[in-house]
Parts: sequence; C-alpha cells; structure tokens
Amino acid sequence: MSLLLLLAAGVFLPLYPLSILPNLLLQGQVNDTGDPGPAWRRGPGFKAAVLLCFPVLGVSLVGLATAGMPPEPLILNLFGIWGGLTSVIYAFRLLSAKDGEIWISHLYSSALALTWIGIAIGLNPLLPALGLSVSLLPLVILLDQLTRRFGIARCGLYPGLCSSMPLFAYLFIAAALAAIAVPFSPSFFAIAALAFGGVAANAALYLVPIGLSWILWTWAGVNLLQGIVWGVPRDDLTYQDLALGRALGIGGGLITLGFFGILLVEVAL
Repeated sequence: MSLLLLLAAGVFLPLYPLSILPNLLLQGQVNDTGDPGPAWRRGPGFKAAVLLCFPVLGVSLVGLATAGMPPEPLILNLFGIWGGLTSVIYAFRLLSAKDGEIWISHLYSSALALTWIGIAIGLNPLLPALGLSVSLLPLVILLDQLTRRFGIARCGLYPGLCSSMPLFAYLFIAAALAAIAVPFSPSFFAIAALAFGGVAANAALYLVPIGLSWILWTWAGVNLLQGIVWGVPRDDLTYQDLALGRALGIGGGLITLGFFGILLVEVAL
C-alpha cells in the first residue's frame, strides 16, 4: 500500500512519466479571440490552483505512505534517485521550450521532482515544495498578460519589452529570477534546504541533480529573458504596458514571496 501511495504522490510531485497530468493542466493557453476551449482551465487562476494544490496533495500522500510502517530506506532512496533524474530531464527540456506555458510546466516538473530528495533523506518536504511552486505564480500571471496582448506567450515573437513595456519588463525580470531560484526567492531557500539535507545524507548522489538542474534553470531563464525583455521592439505590433495598479499588485506579490522565503529560512533550514 505504501508503494502505491508513493506512486500516486509521483503524479503531484512529478516523477517521469507520471508527470503527464500536471504538464497537461499547466499548458493551457488563454485566448480572447474566441477559442472554444474551456476558459476556466486556460486562465491563470486555474494554473495557480494547480501550483498550490498539487504539492500539498503530493506531500499528503507521502505522509500517508510513511506513517505507521514506513517503506524501506532503499525504496525511498530509489524514489529520491528517480526524482533527481526527472528533475534533470525536465531541466534539459526547459532549454528548448519557447512557449511560456510549456516553460512553466517543465520548470514545475523539474523543481518539484527535487522534493523526492528531501523525502529520501527524511526532510519534511512541505515547505520546500511550496517554496518551489509559489515562486512560479508571478511568472504565470505575467505570461497570461502577454497572451492577452499578443495571442501567445512565446519567446522571440515580441522582443524589446524593456523599452516598449518597461513596467511589465521590470516585473517580468523579477518574476523570472524568482522562478529559477536566485537569492532571495522562496525557491532559492527551498533548494538550499534540499541541498543541505543532501550533504548530510549522500553528497554525490543528491547534490549532482540539484546542482545540475539549478544551472540549467538559470540558462533557460536567461534564454527566456533574452527572447522577451531584450532586443529591438517590432514596428508592426501595438504595445500596452501594465496599468499602474496591476503593476503595484504584482510587485506586492513579489515582496510577499520574499517574506515567505524568510519563513523558509527560519523553519526549513
């Protein structure tokens, strides 16, 4: 029974190929031009619910699996290795992702797969899992704004937003950096918690996938910013920057993420 519960948790804390469900749910696009698809599944609210609920569901299933008679340490170590490999696979796939929604889904799968390393070494995975997932929320909202303006959130189609949509560009840079776990986002402290636990357990086995995935996220983040924020704006497009109130709201959300990162420092580390 515990093995079945761990496999079920692998759907929500993605383990390849069980990761197909969150990837499908996070890759819906908003389209205001009359797409007959369900709007509720394509909007940022639904994606935010997936990002917040799936880690909790996954951690809850792991808790049920490890309560009472926990699985053998060998089984948990195998799941930790499986999670590390999943993370690296999706991190490599992230490098070639051009569509913003695919980018988010691959980063979610790569990041949340690392929580299996924490599970394998006996670390409480709830705060690291939430830290990795909530760090994606501002980027989900901003990619939705791009889709509403241009029909699709895709790298390279409308470069130079730093000069044509400066408020959006500043927030987009901050959101992308938070997503790829640069200091001092919650995802950074989540990675630190997993890495410090990995040092105590098995440095080579667990630090290699954590470090490699993190490097690949950074590379993919630079590609994302290069394709959207920097460059020369196109003359054939109409650019509309964020309203000041919306920009302040998203900026406040990023500040709140910073406070959540401090909570991770105090509790998880």
